[in-house]
Amino acid sequence: MANKKFNIGFISSHGHAVEGHIVDLAANPDLESIHLCVMNDKDANQRDLDINKVAKASEKVKTKTKNIDDILNTEGLDAVAVCVRPDLAPDIFDKILDANLPILTDKPASNDSKRLDAVAKKAAKKNLAFATMFQWRRNPAVLDIKRAVDSGALGQIMTVEVRLLASSINWRDPGKSYLLEKSSMGGGITSWLACHMLDMLIFILDERVTEVSAFTGNRYPIKIDVEDTAISAIKTESGILGSVHTGYSLCGPSKLGVSDLYLGIRGTEGYVSIPFHLPGQDDLDNTLYLYSENQNWVTGGQRAMTYSPFYKTQFGKSGVDMGSGGYGGFGAEKLFIDFLNSTRNQAKIPTPIKDLVHILEIGEAMRESSNSGKAISINKT
Repeated sequence: MANKKFNIGFISSHGHAVEGHIVDLAANPDLESIHLCVMNDKDANQRDLDINKVAKASEKVKTKTKNIDDILNTEGLDAVAVCVRPDLAPDIFDKILDANLPILTDKPASNDSKRLDAVAKKAAKKNLAFATMFQWRRNPAVLDIKRAVDSGALGQIMTVEVRLLASSINWRDPGKSYLLEKSSMGGGITSWLACHMLDMLIFILDERVTEVSAFTGNRYPIKIDVEDTAISAIKTESGILGSVHTGYSLCGPSKLGVSDLYLGIRGTEGYVSIPFHLPGQDDLDNTLYLYSENQNWVTGGQRAMTYSPFYKTQFGKSGVDMGSGGYGGFGAEKLFIDFLNSTRNQAKIPTPIKDLVHILEIGEAMRESSNSGKAISINKT
């Protein structure tokens, strides 16, 4: 069993980032085959979607279909990766779990936290691994930050700050894209992109958010039925205070060429600060600034650590950096490997689905707080 190769199904409703995810999965030398299902002929923005073109992302794609049942009836599958429209996802998860297969899903995986929680509990009852594609958890800089926090380099954490700003609505096919529809998504920026930074905080701090006070709005002149901007204050279970600023608010096209990503954590004995990405950069900046007065960590002033380009790959041909990148590069490759291994060796799931359930709860609390003008408490489910 230890030497048995992995075989994975991949279900996509509208093709979002599927080719990049396939590249990242295929970089795993222990993955033998990918069995692809693309359910529609149009992508998330109503452009033509050709399953044959998608399948060319890797020679490891062995079969193609539009029928989910074909995937679930494939002999020898170890797990199923899922990238589907959020309102469709819970019913698809149900079918996969009924087939007794582990799941690796893209975010946000539901338009309602309660629907996702129901299938998460079903997976737990069946003892099936259910994980998310939050590849930031395997970003080398994020891992170093977590190690610093866990070992006390910052002392008692007082405040956190995250920011994720992306290209404005006019670059995102308003009126065509389901990513801007409440019925499909549940929310806007709080559903689609804020989740990355919220998961980063949950992972690093190992704490839940218990209270949210927020303002959300549709600030761009083109009006959509979800928020394009959200400014939130959060409080964790230990009392850490934080700010979360997310929005489709940068001029310029999508992709990482125009994005603004930042994380800051301040404690009684030190701080970390990292501008992952600033507008105009081709790749993530990945320069981490760390200061510590902790007796085991004294840095002698501010320490700066710069990491290799984020979108490089480290797997594939004998571990040589091939530079292919995929959708998430090294972080995604490592996460996908860790997930598949967890389905066999009972190791800790790297990105538990319960954390995504909580992130959806936070997004819902942000929108409720803005609508009601009140702070919203989040009870543990």
